[in-house]
Amino acid sequence: MLGLSITAIGLRPLPDCLTIFDQLRQPLQLDFLELAIGSPCDTDALYPDVPLILHDSCLYRDSFRCRLVLTQPRSWKPYAEFVETHSVAALSVHAPLRKDIDRCQIEDALEALEQTVQVPVFVEVMPSPEYWCSSVDTLVKHPLLLDVSHVLIWHQGDQVETERTCLEMIDRVKAIHLSHNNGRADAHDLIPSEIWFAPYLSDWTKNYFVTYESLPETQADYERLDKRRR
Repeated sequence: MLGLSITAIGLRPLPDCLTIFDQLRQPLQLDFLELAIGSPCDTDALYPDVPLILHDSCLYRDSFRCRLVLTQPRSWKPYAEFVETHSVAALSVHAPLRKDIDRCQIEDALEALEQTVQVPVFVEVMPSPEYWCSSVDTLVKHPLLLDVSHVLIWHQGDQVETERTCLEMIDRVKAIHLSHNNGRADAHDLIPSEIWFAPYLSDWTKNYFVTYESLPETQADYERLDKRRR
């Protein structure tokens, strides 16, 4: 399945983001929408009739952000309640800081979160070494959200090494974030048409939840507002 993240089109009012999603559904052949950081995703908003993926602390209730913290089960409740009333296909979370939790605790918390929300939960690979899942050696035993642009930062912009590492991890992956950067910062740049992962997209969309976390260059007019102002 192929989807679009609010992150890619955000820094706009949520209704404008949902309009853009509707406009891009056919050109990008989108199957689902990812609610994510970028524009506040209100729990009471009217979302399109497509599967939703919840990404990390994306939900807002009464203008307050519902932070989802792996070590605080009470923080999971708004997400479980949202799943009960919406067509949610999965939930993904950022891997936490290594100083805050050990590997076994993460794995136990991810299993408990999955039981609570009653949808698959994926843990995202992170760009910098203070986090778990920021290298092959710091991965946890749980299905991964593979962010290809984070792996590009691991390799300081080397696309050959990025491709090798992503394919090395692919058997542990259930979801993929597509984006681009210069190998130094997670800038969510537009995706070039000749990027290394383009030949894999047809197969990936048959086997994983694949999400545009930034837009292809062909859709630059809809890029999130803070990027368009630069």
